[in-house]
Amino acid sequence: MPRKVSEAVLRARWVEAETLRLKQSGFSFEEVAARITAVGRGQTSATVAMSERIAFPPGYMISRQACHKAFRKALGREASLEVEELRKIDNERTEVMFRNLQPEIERGDLHAIETGIKVLNHQAKINGYAAPERHELTGKDGRPLTLVQLLEAVGPIEDEER
Repeated sequence: MPRKVSEAVLRARWVEAETLRLKQSGFSFEEVAARITAVGRGQTSATVAMSERIAFPPGYMISRQACHKAFRKALGREASLEVEELRKIDNERTEVMFRNLQPEIERGDLHAIETGIKVLNHQAKINGYAAPERHELTGKDGRPLTLVQLLEAVGPIEDEER
């Protein structure tokens, strides 16, 4: 027998979907909360389609913390791991950015080309196929630090077992 989904559940699912969409577009949780509050008050339109059954109480307001919770719930409903989902969102963002840069890149705009390279570097880092970066600590003379010099600079190390 089919179950009837309450208006509150429909509204919560919509908030999750709207939050996810706005986060994909790069909005902060504070901005997401302001946008969803405005939609609830009829001041702006939603980015995610809403059922006719969804109604908002008068003076509707949502906090950034509630948006964060909705975002985490939306991610939790996905089959993939949270890190993979965030990587997927980040990849979608970078693809949109790079696609929007294409006309200027094709015209030879140096700023767009530099920005495109930064976007591609970011994408390579988040996907793990960028070359690893090497970091080296050097002393005042510019030569690599020895272990003794490093320990002197850090100071005594507490024994974790005590």
